[in-house]
Amino acid sequence: YAELCDGNYEILGPSAKIDAFYAELIGKYPDIDNYSDDEVDKCPWSVEIDISDGAVVMCMVWSRVDEVAPYVINLAARHDLSCYDPQNEKLYLSPSLSR
Repeated sequence: YAELCDGNYEILGPSAKIDAFYAELIGKYPDIDNYSDDEVDKCPWSVEIDISDGAVVMCMVWSRVDEVAPYVINLAARHDLSCYDPQNEKLYLSPSLSR
């Protein structure tokens, strides 16, 4: 996770699942750039979502964590992706890895 936050995306290989996950994610919770200055307080993201070929890194505002985090974890599982929660230091493995 720290490597990804530092911009080292080479530690993960590309995944075709990322684009579908991201499309569904922003379909429900658009990226912060899609909010006007008057509406940005309604956005669940504190900064722009960082997407690469192998990962999506998102930072949620604390006031929306209880709503958005479970959605993200379930969405990742539906797309057979793993999800890491750095605040709780918990890794949610993709369904194909947790069997």
